[in-house]
Amino acid sequence: MTEPEEHSRLPSAEPVSTNLLLVGALVVLSTLLVYQTVTSGTADSPRGNYEPRTVTPRGELGSDEGATIEVFRRASQSVVFVKTKGFQPNYLGRGTKRELSSGAGIVWDESGYIVTNFHVVRDSLQSGRSAKLEVQFPDDVVVEAEVIGGVFEHDLAVLKIVPAALKLNPILVGTSDDLEVGQKVLAIGNPFGFSRTLSTGVIGGLNRTVGSAERGQPLSGLIQTDAAINPGNSGGPLLDSFGRLIGVNTAIVSPTGTSAGLGFAVPVDTVVASVNRVLDEASGKQSADKLGAAVFGREGLLELGYSPEWVNRGLVVSTVIPNSAAADAGLKSGDQITAIDGLSLTSVDQLRDAVQSHEPGDVVELKILRYSPRGTVSATLSVTLRAPKVFF
Repeated sequence: MTEPEEHSRLPSAEPVSTNLLLVGALVVLSTLLVYQTVTSGTADSPRGNYEPRTVTPRGELGSDEGATIEVFRRASQSVVFVKTKGFQPNYLGRGTKRELSSGAGIVWDESGYIVTNFHVVRDSLQSGRSAKLEVQFPDDVVVEAEVIGGVFEHDLAVLKIVPAALKLNPILVGTSDDLEVGQKVLAIGNPFGFSRTLSTGVIGGLNRTVGSAERGQPLSGLIQTDAAINPGNSGGPLLDSFGRLIGVNTAIVSPTGTSAGLGFAVPVDTVVASVNRVLDEASGKQSADKLGAAVFGREGLLELGYSPEWVNRGLVVSTVIPNSAAADAGLKSGDQITAIDGLSLTSVDQLRDAVQSHEPGDVVELKILRYSPRGTVSATLSVTLRAPKVFF
């Protein structure tokens, strides 16, 4: 009989078992090798024998460092945060409460007078803005303030607070007639909202003149310094190495609008004279005739980019002080004053001299051009001069 034909079969189970055993052995050996490597590395690591580093005592500060720290500790108690808060109209015509402007201020005396820059409080003087002026002290106490007066030509303003229950630390007042280029200076302010910030440097120049599109005419006689001055430093003190006030930080020259090593301060001798002028008038000791408007002159208008043809027509009103002679007469921001009492005007000095030549109560005539969507309106305003709060 023929034997049945043999069919193909699956491989036998024995080779499979052998292969699995070999793989398992390799896995075990690999695991042992890895474990040995890890444990060996751990054994060799110094981590288990780590000893914390010893802290080295600071030692004595340098005499210069100690002096700077002491000046800051003392003088910073005389520096305040000045804020104008009000309503900013949106595109729907509704107001949104926000901070309109801010800067630094200096405690002038124990009766509650604060010195700052005019441009820091300017928004609080704009009619129709319902703005509120606040002063924040180093201990975070916030009080309301009012503008007593100012000298626009030096960008200075004097505020008044009610000092009840407040401990005021007036700044030490120095002099600016003996300053030297290279002399160390310190500036304290609130740059970008960082309160009571210290920066240091030296005097880089004296009797500098800086153009100001905001004021419409240059600021002159300034102290130049490379101490960092930024937005928020305005109105703060520039101090000498003893901690005396030698200037009020006012302006910078920078292509970016931030510190570029060219900061400028109004000399303290000018500050003292301006404060005395404001307080004398506020107390009735001096009755100077004033218009009550801040204006842009030719230089400032050209700096703002206006054409010479338009600039030559006259001065442009930037701010009308509430309750002043100009406000009573109906003068408005944006008006262009072309003449006073028949005298054509091409400079701020001409307007100032014309106003100063009159007595309080005199009536002057201003010829103005008023621009509106309906066109240009020419008018003559009769202004009865008197002493407003803020003046040239």
